[in-house]
Amino acid sequence: MKPARSIMVDAASPVPADARRNARQVVELLGAARPGTRVLVLCDAHTQANARLLEAAVADCGAVLSSMQIDHSAAHGRPLPDAAAAAMQQADLVIGITRANITHTDARRAATQAGVGVIVLPESDRPDFFLARGWDADFTGLRPTIEALADALTQASTARVVSHQGTDITMRIDGRRGRALHGFANTRDISAGYCLEASLAPVEGSANGVIVVNASIPGVARIAAQPVRIRIEHGMAVAIEGGAEAEAFRRLLQGFDDPLVYNLGELGVGMNPCCEIDGTMLSDESVHGAIQLALGSSLYIGGAVKAAAHYDTILTGAELHLDGKVVVGQTDSTGMTGVWV
Repeated sequence: MKPARSIMVDAASPVPADARRNARQVVELLGAARPGTRVLVLCDAHTQANARLLEAAVADCGAVLSSMQIDHSAAHGRPLPDAAAAAMQQADLVIGITRANITHTDARRAATQAGVGVIVLPESDRPDFFLARGWDADFTGLRPTIEALADALTQASTARVVSHQGTDITMRIDGRRGRALHGFANTRDISAGYCLEASLAPVEGSANGVIVVNASIPGVARIAAQPVRIRIEHGMAVAIEGGAEAEAFRRLLQGFDDPLVYNLGELGVGMNPCCEIDGTMLSDESVHGAIQLALGSSLYIGGAVKAAAHYDTILTGAELHLDGKVVVGQTDSTGMTGVWV
């Protein structure tokens, strides 16, 4: 891990104006940074260029900047170094712009519990990261609907996801709090930038049925031809079948040597109308009306399972039923997806 460094932003470098604007949006709108706000920008060797845009935005708004580079992890949810965890506790706002997702880590959860706002920006090593269409979302306008769906999840006892591709899975969600990921940093949960969703952790051991993944498995692959079929029994994936993508997912999970990575750890609904399936985590999970069904850890999002990893699977064209009522589904023959809460 490398210590804090000075800001090195070349004003003459060909950085698109929209990229600078969106970096400022993260800091000033979503992070609410103001003069005197203590901001920690946490990056890795692959995200340095994009981290510099955030650092410049922090300096421009008069906030107090600290920056730290951590060793890269290829796996989402790997523990953060102790020094990074300690630095997070000393900040008012942490922006984790890293290749791996730091959401499902003890360090992130401890920071949130300590009252630190945390914005996680995984898979942010692409040079066009701050040019993604998802940044065009009306964050303020979308927030009430996201919060309403999160409330509906909190109030429901059962959830069922079905699709024409063959998905049919039911789970208990009673006693679990719906999460409103509306983009704005807060002290209750994470912000994930333009990844807007309502989600929760299902009750462990309660899910049974079949998931047919037709869109993507972020961090693994987009689904090219043959969907990935996952059979769930008593909350655990017992079979993963399909083509090349299924084989890659099986090998990835086997490599963790942890039976808990097969836990059905999350149910979510994407809520960003500006996003489309492109193979990246923030965009795929945020596609408006897309359903997320994740395997692995749930401890950091309101569940009880701490696994070696957490990987989402993304379904499009599916319906979500809460206590028998359809709250997400296609509105008409055009295939548009509606959310009714």
